[in-house]
Amino acid sequence: MRIAVIGAGAVGGYYGGVLAQHGEDVALICRGENRDAIVRNGLKIESNWGNYTVRPRATADPAEAGAADLVIYAVKTYSNDGALPLIRPLLGQGTVVLPIQNGAESAVRVADVYGWDRVLAGATYIETARIGPGHIRQSGPTARIAFGEQDGSYTDRVKRVEKLLNKPGIQVEVSKDIRSTLWSKLVSVAAIGTVMTTFRSSYVEVLQNPEGERTVRTLMEEIVAVGRSQGVKFAPDVVDSRIADARADARNLVSSMQLDFSAGGKLEVENLIGAVVVAGRKAGVPVPASAALYGALWKFRNGQALPFDEAQDRLAQGTAGK
Repeated sequence: MRIAVIGAGAVGGYYGGVLAQHGEDVALICRGENRDAIVRNGLKIESNWGNYTVRPRATADPAEAGAADLVIYAVKTYSNDGALPLIRPLLGQGTVVLPIQNGAESAVRVADVYGWDRVLAGATYIETARIGPGHIRQSGPTARIAFGEQDGSYTDRVKRVEKLLNKPGIQVEVSKDIRSTLWSKLVSVAAIGTVMTTFRSSYVEVLQNPEGERTVRTLMEEIVAVGRSQGVKFAPDVVDSRIADARADARNLVSSMQLDFSAGGKLEVENLIGAVVVAGRKAGVPVPASAALYGALWKFRNGQALPFDEAQDRLAQGTAGK
């Protein structure tokens, strides 16, 4: 089958590489030095399932890739404005678009443009990083994609995508309640990523901090409270189980937000803990811890913040925020 991956970074590149390794026709929609490295040397994957190099097609122009059976949409949410139009040239009869972005409502943004008849909401659970152009390192035993229809039905297209993704190196879960699945992931990703980034710490260091795990738990509890106010169903022990999972996998935990922060790049903070704060305020649910950490990271949302002296100069000149 023909597969296109938009966003061939740590996550999209990994899944595209696995599918190419198992003989699928994969096109990576990417640009710059990452595309150049893949064209020149192939895509190098280091993973729990082995190390290998594959040579999928790589292009910055989705029209060159042509219509796909499945489009895996894996860009960061802050790139949506530029990346969403890249989907259109990949659409053919029966094309399924599978967003696996962070954020509980990310698939809604894609469906607003292309319709739920094209889109299946999804989430991924994976520890992976791009350690260089065309070079991805995945760690730990989990590389899971969960997805499903909005009404939970087991449709023909769900069966097709399930069969396509079900390969060594990918664990597949068809969700009967995808909204709850996405919010349950948000409990972990928003809380852990926000704390690791704000604390400038690995998760091992978070556990060593006397306020570390307590802060993670507090954020998780606030996220669950906000989700319940939206009608989302959670397992009764969702916070305890997420805390236990994080503690057990502390040495492997990677936060994409923290990696972006360390590189001086944009942060997904507004679509993760920021979205929780906004939804909580609208619903009248107290979110003081989430709001405090969101506020601490807010100035970095568009990349590394201005040095303090320069920011003070702009404020004095009346140009702050421009």
